[in-house]
Amino acid sequence: MPATLVTRTTAPDLAPQIADMRDPLFLTDPRRLYQRLREQGRVHRDSVGLWLLLGHGDCRVAMQSSHLSRDPRNWKHYATVRPYLAESALEKTVERFMIFNDAPFHTRLRTLMNAAFTPAATRALTDAIETASNTLLDRLPASEPFDFMRQFAQILPVRVISDMLGIETGDLDQTKAWSDAISMVVEPVAARGLREHSNRATIEMTEYLRAELARRRAHPSDTLLDVLIEGQRDDPSLSDDDLLANLMLLFLAGHETTTNLLGNGLLALLRHPEQMQMLRLDPGLLPLAIEEMLRFESPANVVARVTREPWRIGELEIPAGELLYCMTGAANHDPEVFERPEVFDIRRSPNPHLSFGGGVHYCIGAPLARLEAQVAFGALLRRFESLSLVDEAVCWRPLVNLRGLQALTVKGGG
Repeated sequence: MPATLVTRTTAPDLAPQIADMRDPLFLTDPRRLYQRLREQGRVHRDSVGLWLLLGHGDCRVAMQSSHLSRDPRNWKHYATVRPYLAESALEKTVERFMIFNDAPFHTRLRTLMNAAFTPAATRALTDAIETASNTLLDRLPASEPFDFMRQFAQILPVRVISDMLGIETGDLDQTKAWSDAISMVVEPVAARGLREHSNRATIEMTEYLRAELARRRAHPSDTLLDVLIEGQRDDPSLSDDDLLANLMLLFLAGHETTTNLLGNGLLALLRHPEQMQMLRLDPGLLPLAIEEMLRFESPANVVARVTREPWRIGELEIPAGELLYCMTGAANHDPEVFERPEVFDIRRSPNPHLSFGGGVHYCIGAPLARLEAQVAFGALLRRFESLSLVDEAVCWRPLVNLRGLQALTVKGGG
């Protein structure tokens, strides 16, 4: 039977507990860790003073509230900790990202991007995603092991976002390397060396995108990039640096999380063969299956907010200027909301997961990610009559937020 929405109202002790985000379980088995932390308390503090919210209700309210900020510069320790590299290309670029800004700057950028991500524009990509998926599947061996991540999941999202923008990706490996490096800005525990690598990638990718922008201005077309250029003309307050930074953000968001969704989703199906068989027998379950993939092994696990003023959670008051981490991966397994959260159930409905965030910062690319996953999994299951894991001991990327696989070796048949 489909799972039902649970609405219990029990409240555990609100005294903040200590949690270390460097704990290896954050990487190897976060669901078990979240369960243990949840049993200890509703709110935790990281060893460097960040506030971790684990509950679905607390995370949902925080992400939707206009009383909290998305701008990390409002964190009282921002200037001291310097999460990036002071006055670097990385820091200056990231501070222009739509996702790290509040109104009115966020509103102007969101309006610009909304024009390119209309429902009609997203639906129009179905055939192109189908073609790209089948082209990649054609290159996979019919009965020999292959790395699904390297040969499919890491390539498809880059091709889709590149086609949308009308940008020549050239070397896909280089594009992925830039994306992987810059995406470290959303990792809570990224070392300084990784930040320096991210800075070099930012400089290189900015120059690459600047050349593409100049090329498109000289030779206009009808791509998403042209829509963004036209939108910038309508809002002269948006500079080329603003546009370039958010083009980079589109690459990062369009690539990293969708790649993780494809890999994590396939792994869940492979480890629950009865669910894969159910999906084969009824492809109409694909939309529900994608939502369960997003919930069960979330592609992104942390959404940050900063308190503009004292923020209350029950009897607990968090002071102004504090950094909150909404642990959406934990919230998606909250037994207060999800019946049997540890069970992977592709028929689960309702499924109010928080994998795309919430409020005015709800992921603008969510419809595209869902479409890519539905088309890709539909094509994959039609192509292979059977799929199996070659090695049960999969290797996760050493990241807390962007939860994804380094490799996923599978064997197909049919």
